[in-house]
Amino acid sequence: MPRLNYPGGRQGRVALNAARAAGVSVKLNGDKLSMKAEKPPPEAVLAALKHHKAEIMALLEAEEAAFEERAATIEYDGGAPRVWAEALARLDPACPPYDISPARWLRFIDDCGQFLDEDWAAGAAALGWGPLDLFGCNRDKPFARISQAGLLWLLEGRRLSVLTCDTATITRPSGSHVTFYRRRLETGGVLAWELADHAIQITSG
Repeated sequence: MPRLNYPGGRQGRVALNAARAAGVSVKLNGDKLSMKAEKPPPEAVLAALKHHKAEIMALLEAEEAAFEERAATIEYDGGAPRVWAEALARLDPACPPYDISPARWLRFIDDCGQFLDEDWAAGAAALGWGPLDLFGCNRDKPFARISQAGLLWLLEGRRLSVLTCDTATITRPSGSHVTFYRRRLETGGVLAWELADHAIQITSG
């Protein structure tokens, strides 16, 4: 994945990183910054975002351009449907959802990359595997309730070797195989990129 070359000043990056460390999600909203947080952020964070608004908007525009490039790569090189590509491109290795350790989150993202690199996406879609079947998990306990996890959560660094309409065969490092039956998570299921706690909305001028 290409390294980002951020425009703008260093203080804008510091302010943006501080906001994210405080649990604030900062997005572009036209000529404004739109923020989401579980609780009101510190006044110092809001002040820094306002003071360095122009620099932060430039940083976010660069990130959005990089996202579009990643999504296009996933779609065309990995054969993933566009909606999957856009969603997977937004998975942030540095921001694991609640209930999931950083190491487990990185493993999941790597397994998603392997799934795409080995050209399974188009075949899975043709066999009827939907997003929840692959990337789904329990809404409230995504890691603890692994019995409700989609296929990509089950790889854990192992290789997918055979996929049918209803089963997936995974090869262990030892060479032995284990077969999982397709899980349907229509009830209580959520996609990996939708994992988020309820948050309040804040808008900055």
